[in-house]
Amino acid sequence: MILQTRNSVLALLLLAAPAPATSPSATAAPTNAAPAGVPAAGAGPAKAASGAAATNAATPNASVPGKRGAADADDDNDDDDDNKDPDFPPLKPGESYHLLGFSLSGSKHIDADALIATLPEHKGGSITDAQIKADADKIKKALTARHVHFAEVTTALVQREGPDHRIWVIWDIQHIDAFSRVQYQGYWKFGGQTFSGNKALTNEQLEKAIDLKPGERVREGAISDARTGMEQAYDKVFPGQTVKIGGKLKLTLTPARVASFEWQITEPPAK
Repeated sequence: MILQTRNSVLALLLLAAPAPATSPSATAAPTNAAPAGVPAAGAGPAKAASGAAATNAATPNASVPGKRGAADADDDNDDDDDNKDPDFPPLKPGESYHLLGFSLSGSKHIDADALIATLPEHKGGSITDAQIKADADKIKKALTARHVHFAEVTTALVQREGPDHRIWVIWDIQHIDAFSRVQYQGYWKFGGQTFSGNKALTNEQLEKAIDLKPGERVREGAISDARTGMEQAYDKVFPGQTVKIGGKLKLTLTPARVASFEWQITEPPAK
């Protein structure tokens, strides 16, 4: 919601809980670096794996009820090409993938390695589509318990060339906040933040919890991830209690695109 426009400054509400919105496409590529060993684009033979857990499933396109559209035929042709590719053969019934590793990205407030270590499958072992889905569900529950406010956690499979179905499983946290809106996407520098209502934690402690320095680039999900950092810090002070965090986002358009936060915090009554 736009509150005011004055001297090229926009003030927006930072909602305490993001409103439901259309989640990012399941085909979205991970926004952070892939795990060590995952080939970069053009670096070597690798491709998105086929299978139920892969994120590049075709979307049906039929303009006439009961009749397949041209896009469907193209998708079928692509699938046929994949099935005939000797370097990336599809799984046969009863076969499993060989796991090269997991990756989880999208929040600076999560120990991804520790979370991944809790999964039953490990590098070098076998893994199925059903196990990948179960692992993704476990990741989502763990993120929710750690106050990560996500719209979706996408799963991507990257398969290495060869007949033994070696794959990386890559999860990426997709946030929804003001910077998810088209009109506010792009390059913004962080201009700083203020706090009000906080008594149990100082401004310095909250700034450390957020871990965002003036001059850094503010990316999509920065507001959501800042809340995660503060809520995790408050868990140590008010375990099991709710701290309400809201505020405003101020965007300065000229002479540079600068984003600043004004946080309003409501702490539970002291016992």
